[in-house]
Amino acid sequence: MKILGLVGSYRKLGNTEVLVREALMSAAEMGAEVEMLRLTDLNIKPCKGCMACIFKKADCKIEDDANFFFSKIFEADGIILGSPIYIFGPVGTIKMIQDRFLQISTKIDKLKNKVGAIIAIGGAPGAEGTIMPGLASFFSFLGIPVVDQMLVYSHGPGEILLHEDAVEKANKIGRELVEALQDEQAKTKYIEGSGVCPMCHQNFLVLKEGVLECGLCHIKATPKIEGGKLILEFGKTELKKGEEIQEAIADHIKNLSETGVKYIKLKDEIDKRKEKYRNFPVKEVKPYS
Repeated sequence: MKILGLVGSYRKLGNTEVLVREALMSAAEMGAEVEMLRLTDLNIKPCKGCMACIFKKADCKIEDDANFFFSKIFEADGIILGSPIYIFGPVGTIKMIQDRFLQISTKIDKLKNKVGAIIAIGGAPGAEGTIMPGLASFFSFLGIPVVDQMLVYSHGPGEILLHEDAVEKANKIGRELVEALQDEQAKTKYIEGSGVCPMCHQNFLVLKEGVLECGLCHIKATPKIEGGKLILEFGKTELKKGEEIQEAIADHIKNLSETGVKYIKLKDEIDKRKEKYRNFPVKEVKPYS
């Protein structure tokens, strides 16, 4: 089996990289082949939103390292995604790559039977923002179950090595990835607390008409307060819906394709209505102009 470590930080042997390396080391000790990819070594350009990959099933025309990145994702059995917190969320490099996921949306079958894990590092508690659901969304769209995750805090580059509990947790993540690939039941055993979604393990919840809904998995829970603590009750129907997230992603892609057919029929009318905006004499500001 092959475990791929993805490092979102620009700092070599900084806190993110050393924890990802620790996880890879423990996976290697259990017999896995391991590789590490610094995402900052990639030349990834923004998605242009042309939708040709969805509407026309065409290959992406952007010339950069995206295809290389996806080839490594397809090869890997387990993926560790590591990121520092930058302004209440994951680093922009990760989001830039995620924006290119549409071009492999018709190749979802290549992502079956993989597992993932998350390693996030912040400076201090209170500034987590969307770091965990942001990293979880990386795996959620790909339909890859997360078997463990960690969020720890440290300031200076490499200072996390002074926190032995954090190092041990990263080591455990490497072992659990291998165990999950060896044991089908281990893929679904991970649950973190009673106040999180049992599918993506995040507390990224939205209140809709008195019912809480996971912002990633869209499964619903009834909230209760017991002993001053929030308890979420997920019904069996909702849990079953969460287990079918892979099919839901496939349906979403299918719907996108259908919107392409609809758009072609409406294009002439849309272009007519664009005229008043095209003719509006606003000054378009550009750098160095």
